[in-house]
Amino acid sequence: MQKPQKDIPIFFEALNQMPIATAIYDNSNLNIAFANSRMLNMWRTENEIFGHSFGEVFPVFTQEGFTDILRNVWESGVTYKAFETPATIIDRDFKIKRYFDFEYRPLFDKRGRTYSILHTATDVTHKIHEEKPEDQENITINPATNLRMISYTLSHDAKNPLALAKLGIGVLKEHLDMQSNRRLELYDVIDQSLENIADIIDKTVELSLAPINRLRKQALRLDLTLPNWCREAKLLYRSPHTELIFGDLFPVNSDQNAIYQIFTNLINNAVKYSSANKKAAVHIYSEKVTNGVLYIIKDNGIGIPQHELENIRMERLRGSNSTDYQGKGIGLFIVQEILERLKAQMAIFSKENQGTEIRLFFPN
Repeated sequence: MQKPQKDIPIFFEALNQMPIATAIYDNSNLNIAFANSRMLNMWRTENEIFGHSFGEVFPVFTQEGFTDILRNVWESGVTYKAFETPATIIDRDFKIKRYFDFEYRPLFDKRGRTYSILHTATDVTHKIHEEKPEDQENITINPATNLRMISYTLSHDAKNPLALAKLGIGVLKEHLDMQSNRRLELYDVIDQSLENIADIIDKTVELSLAPINRLRKQALRLDLTLPNWCREAKLLYRSPHTELIFGDLFPVNSDQNAIYQIFTNLINNAVKYSSANKKAAVHIYSEKVTNGVLYIIKDNGIGIPQHELENIRMERLRGSNSTDYQGKGIGLFIVQEILERLKAQMAIFSKENQGTEIRLFFPN
């Protein structure tokens, strides 16, 4: 029988009325500060667990990887969402396998540091049992979604190298007396742009056709590629004054084609939307966190209005302050779709007229 909860703060009383199972962890040791009655019932436990660490209270959850995921959320500040995930519930002497949709959402103080994690969960075991058992890892993406992804990626990503090639040709036409070394540089830009177009076509088709479990993951050295992608973005958006600042660029274990599309889209956005700033700067660095690598891309551009952040990744949605910049609201949608296939996570932080920070977590 669950014991009554006494003398808990009003905030926790409000959470106890939440129609969804909810818990809060309030330090880096994943101390369980609170869990409402729905979460306690889901865990088959009582409120004596308050004040103890998640890993200490739930050793089976630790074995199944949930403690590591929580640690990563605390360290990285990136929300983790999962669906129809199996977990073992201990009920006295019995082990019960259940399936959950859940979210670990970090909460931040004024300095942008994690001070708590909000955990919400829904038991979807009944849904799993009602469906036919399938090997989800071998299912390819819905054909309609696949077709939309191919069209969007080709129409969106191929425009960048095409624009670079046209830019190079235009400069050559305007300056027929150009010095030979400068002319050779522009020839190289045009040649590389044409190669990139062919590469984008190949990568898009390969990525779209691959089942999720056949994405070719390997250790990728981004320190060899990111600077080139940034320089191309500066050329494309005619922003030679943009300062590029790199920190540690650790390898990530991922699919090469997917990484190209993710980073080129995000870097192009960072350069494009900060290009009007006379002191434009793009910072890119990475950190090693629990079970993976965290990449951070920060700019000091126009930012995104706060009330629009929640939906900014949706198809064909753009910030209301971006009308002076070319785009159709496809880039972030493409990035989100690819990240989901990689089981990677993205968090977006932004303030209008102050810039945007994007955090990407890539699991080992």
